[in-house]
Amino acid sequence: MKIFFIRHGQTNYNVLGLCNDDISKDVHLTDLGKQQAESIQEQIKNVSLDLVITSEFPRARETASIIAKDQSVNFKTDSRLNDRKTGEFEGKPAVDFLNSLKKDKFNLKFENGESFLEEKQRVHEFLAELPNYNHQHILVVTHCEILQIINGYYNKLTDDEILNVNIDNCQVLEIII
Repeated sequence: MKIFFIRHGQTNYNVLGLCNDDISKDVHLTDLGKQQAESIQEQIKNVSLDLVITSEFPRARETASIIAKDQSVNFKTDSRLNDRKTGEFEGKPAVDFLNSLKKDKFNLKFENGESFLEEKQRVHEFLAELPNYNHQHILVVTHCEILQIINGYYNKLTDDEILNVNIDNCQVLEIII
């Protein structure tokens, strides 16, 4: 089984540098984000996708729809692929959120939020189930920190190493399991 893990395309919130963990907020792909997704679509157009799994966020679904636009494939959402819950930092600068985590970046969480370790646990639960799918090619569209965790899972990285890997919009991580 080959899995294409992809971060969603650039969004209006990426441009503004804002946190978003609320799926009801108007966070959408920019023109560049759509172009990024179209570029991935062109790169994998000869791959017959069997399944597309996305987070619940519109930006992930929109990216996946562009990438799989010429294919007849089932779409599934999984909340374990959702972006990290930042709590009180929703809609606020991501740099403020990151600076607030400096005391304990792995365990600290804010009102209605989640810690890195909680986020990592739910992503690992998702990854542990992937081998149960009986498909050749799966597209998974998710978010930056989720992809950092996925990369760390398959490459056996420490938590510090996980968070030091840069993941760009529409960056692809191909994994064979």
